[in-house]
Amino acid sequence: MTQNPGLLHRVVPCNQDFTDNYIGIFHFRFWQGGQWVDVVVDDQLPVAFGSNLCFTSSRDNDEFWSALLEKAYAKLHGSYGALDRGKSYEATEDLTGGVTERFPLRRREDLPPPPDLFSVVAKARQRGSLVTCNTAESREALAESGLVKGHAYSITGARRCRVNAPRRPYVELLRLRNPWGDETKWTGLWSEGSEEWKLIPKSEKEKLQLSVDEDGEFWMSFNDFAENFDELFITSLNPHTVNEEAKEQLFTLADVVTEAVLHSQEIRSAEVNAVKVWEVVTYDGSWVRNATAGGGNTKERVFCSNPQYILELTEADDSVDGEDTCAVIVSLMQKNRRVKQLPIHPIGFFIYKIEEGEKIPRPVTMSWTRLHVPYFYTKTFAKTRTVTHRLSLSPGRYLVIPCTHRQDLEAEFLLRVFCEKLAVIEENDEEALILDTVEEPEDEVDHDVEFSLRGVFRASAGEANDVDAVQLQCMLDQLFPSAGFGDSLDFSRSLLAMMDVDLSGTVNYYEFEALVSSLRRWVRIYDEKKDEESGLLSGHSWGLGDALRELGLQVPRRIRALVVVRYGDQRGHIALRDFLMATCRISVMLVRFQAHCVEEDQQAKIPLTEWLTNTLYC
Repeated sequence: MTQNPGLLHRVVPCNQDFTDNYIGIFHFRFWQGGQWVDVVVDDQLPVAFGSNLCFTSSRDNDEFWSALLEKAYAKLHGSYGALDRGKSYEATEDLTGGVTERFPLRRREDLPPPPDLFSVVAKARQRGSLVTCNTAESREALAESGLVKGHAYSITGARRCRVNAPRRPYVELLRLRNPWGDETKWTGLWSEGSEEWKLIPKSEKEKLQLSVDEDGEFWMSFNDFAENFDELFITSLNPHTVNEEAKEQLFTLADVVTEAVLHSQEIRSAEVNAVKVWEVVTYDGSWVRNATAGGGNTKERVFCSNPQYILELTEADDSVDGEDTCAVIVSLMQKNRRVKQLPIHPIGFFIYKIEEGEKIPRPVTMSWTRLHVPYFYTKTFAKTRTVTHRLSLSPGRYLVIPCTHRQDLEAEFLLRVFCEKLAVIEENDEEALILDTVEEPEDEVDHDVEFSLRGVFRASAGEANDVDAVQLQCMLDQLFPSAGFGDSLDFSRSLLAMMDVDLSGTVNYYEFEALVSSLRRWVRIYDEKKDEESGLLSGHSWGLGDALRELGLQVPRRIRALVVVRYGDQRGHIALRDFLMATCRISVMLVRFQAHCVEEDQQAKIPLTEWLTNTLYC
């Protein structure tokens, strides 16, 4: 990151030192879940003994910015321990706001490497991308080769050099850096002082800037690199998250890969003047257990309960070969896992092509997914914070369904799509509204009840001809013994507030009669939609959603997920009383919102005093 001062100054703001206006604190910025977060720390650093710092330190005893930056990063995540054995690309994303693409160094069926990966790396370095790599070992250990197993390295340079050998006209070299910055370096071919350097002309050596300092940097051939490392990560910069100084080196990863593969012999070390930036669309979402966490098994009915998004690519990229396609990078990131000390879930996504003119359900149903084959899907769900895939798509509409590997794994996520031309993304979900329902004849009074409806009311109201919440609770407990009105006075207060138009705190007989009619209908719908085995209503969309729609109340699935969180049990089931309470509040808020809509849209203007009244008295 220090090789691009614009990136460094975005994270470590300038004009901070130990002299001018020094007050003992330092300010840093990190990109977290779609936004830049400010972190302030004091100047105290943990030491092992004497003046030796416990963690990050500089070769210069008077330089502390890296140690202070690490302290701020640890504070952001809760502790220094939270940074242990993290992925290198997590740090590069947090320090730039960029998007990372993963390249395996050993051929795998689910994720094959590009035809010329060295060219991809070289082009990425020219474009200012951050390139890191690591081995698969979980714990660090020094190998005979001088490499540290289970350790992350930065790739700071890539060059194809001419060599004085009859059968090898050139060699592909990578310059790596051990973040420890010490003498722990590669000792194999092309290491410092090795005989292979005699094969390179003097002019080439000068360009490579060979150094024997103990700075942690070393060169190795790409073939040796591929044999000793397992994965390579390229974090390309996002124009919406870096400052103007850093934008001078921007280029899209899609163009980096394309240019490298098509022109693999034209790897140059000269600066690139062309600046090409992405269009980026993002969406924050979450998987909620028992509601919107349907898992990645498309054969299960719960799969369609996952969040769904419609991505529209407006036009094809500019291309010299005339291809009518869009280079697209789709990135799915789990948010706040390390900060909250939560495990990382295996995640992935499905992409379906929506044909031109096709109208799809909002949201799509299981029957729709069975009739459509995914255009792309994650074959192997990776247990990593971020999953990124590069695709070539034709302009049009696509359905994107991010999901966890298994059902009911909760997490917040950030979905990002990078492309050259303008793109639009929206959630494929229902709108909140009151549906037109067929008027049903009023239910007859249940003659098995000991008193008639009017008799029940008069017995409690007396000559006052109205009842308060306590009296209403007693009456409803008689009429609906299975609902459990007697256990909650707050429930009766909410029902009273729903009918109390004049805000008197009481209801008359006609309001009471309308309330009982609504409750009878709600109870009937609940009994029709509840699960036969458990005797409770399922929190998933086909249970709660169908019941609410039957009552003329349509709410988005993310809102229904909140209903499950607020009123459901640990398995996501909703009891009758909780369903009645949720239905009461949903209907009240929808009716009061519509009363303030000027036109038929999803916005309303409400005075503050009336907003307080509507939210407090419901």
